[in-house]
Amino acid sequence: MKHWIIVIFAIFLLYLHQRASASKFWFLGRVLPLAGIAAMIYQLLFAKIQFSMENMIAYVVFFIVTLLLWFAGRYEYIQKELKRMKARDIY
Repeated sequence: MKHWIIVIFAIFLLYLHQRASASKFWFLGRVLPLAGIAAMIYQLLFAKIQFSMENMIAYVVFFIVTLLLWFAGRYEYIQKELKRMKARDIY
């Protein structure tokens, strides 16, 4: 049951990340990747956790997914703005 709660929370965080990336305030979408970097630095410096290949792959996948969602959100926002500008030009 604990794993399902973590999965649901992660999906919710990724949804919020994508929505924040698609907003006017694009920098809000950078919070999740920066939090991931902070967590990795904390684990390396303070928690004294040995980094294995599994951990590195998990961090790389996390960064790739969050960056792809950020780019998709920015693209969505730009398309919405272009549509709004075209609508203004018609009238």
